[in-house]
Amino acid sequence: MKALIVSDALQESTIIQATLEQMGYDTICYRWLLKALDNMEEIQPHVIVINAVDYPRHWKVLVQHSRCSLKNQPKVILLTSPDFEEEEAEKARLLEVCGCITGIGQKNMDKLQQLLEERKDYHPSHGNEAKILFIHPYEGTLYSGHLIQQHHEQYNMIPDRPISLKTGDIIHDGSIKSDQGIKDIHAEVLEAEPELVLSLS
Repeated sequence: MKALIVSDALQESTIIQATLEQMGYDTICYRWLLKALDNMEEIQPHVIVINAVDYPRHWKVLVQHSRCSLKNQPKVILLTSPDFEEEEAEKARLLEVCGCITGIGQKNMDKLQQLLEERKDYHPSHGNEAKILFIHPYEGTLYSGHLIQQHHEQYNMIPDRPISLKTGDIIHDGSIKSDQGIKDIHAEVLEAEPELVLSLS
């Protein structure tokens, strides 16, 4: 099994690497997140550990990319600060992150092992159902949902949690993952209730 570590901090990477290798993982470490993105499909990791302190904005991009581009969904662990914001924690939950560790002491390394042991058979199961992820145009918050109907460039979806949008709102940053691949979307909200209806532009 392979584990990918993405961290600009050498000490953190070294300790996490040693812990994962004790568990039997072949480890690959990258200091640069973009390099990790470029090589992820070739590596096909079973586990990804990302230093969210080093990459506070871009860890979400890497997680979303792993969810959309890898055949076998890896278990993702975040290395965070102890005061990790609730909004960021919610984004991690939406992206199906397995869990977070807040340091590299023995207690956190024990937690890392526990998370991977508990989730060793963990695979998000959406079957062939299309998944939509997008950034709220005003809140900057990540939302997700499942596509239930498509007609030409009109998409009906059910959000995974309540979302405040209105007719005419524009979604600039989103993507749709289906068995046909990944498609970036730019869309206008046609209806917000009871389903979210989007018109791609």
